[in-house]
Amino acid sequence: MHLSARFPHLRSAVLAISSLFWVLPEVSAQELKRIELPKPQIVGGMPLMQALARRQTTREFLDKPLPLQALSNLLWAAFGVNRPRDVKAGLGRTAPSAMNKQEVELYVALANGVYVYEAEPNRLRPVVAGDVRGKINPEAAHAAVSLVYVADAKLDYAQVDTGFIGQNVYLFAASEGLNAWFYAFHGQDTAGFLKLGEGRKALYGQSVGFPPK
Repeated sequence: MHLSARFPHLRSAVLAISSLFWVLPEVSAQELKRIELPKPQIVGGMPLMQALARRQTTREFLDKPLPLQALSNLLWAAFGVNRPRDVKAGLGRTAPSAMNKQEVELYVALANGVYVYEAEPNRLRPVVAGDVRGKINPEAAHAAVSLVYVADAKLDYAQVDTGFIGQNVYLFAASEGLNAWFYAFHGQDTAGFLKLGEGRKALYGQSVGFPPK
């Protein structure tokens, strides 16, 4: 007899707890679907000066997924849209970019696959199925999310623009009590398993997740 059949109240408690977190199913490449993110919450949070005081690099993560709302908030803080087109031509973003090129793409590695963050519709477009977080960085294999910043390999100024985005992520993590780590790839063939197009380069990675208990 199943435990939940003998103790029906236990099943209700488990369902209530699991609903607090977004659980990613294991799927094949064909089954990986686009993820529509909830509208980011852009009010509240820690005051800026306190977030700056708490900003730090921490390389340890608890193996626990981010709630979908927290993931949406994180990606919006990183490089989301904060001004509509009718305010200024083109999209206004939370991080600046040289000549307003907005050339950096955010590849988002989760437990079930890799997605590209599409800022204007606020959604994730699937590109690779399977858990590649350990390939991106073995020390961050259990981080809730690993971001890979991708741009045209010929655009030198993308390096600087990536730094702006990375700092946004650090400050968001500090505000939310999350750990974050920004790192380089040192010749690693990240482009291969992320299936980047010709001329595209993975510049840096950044992992975010809950602190270990």
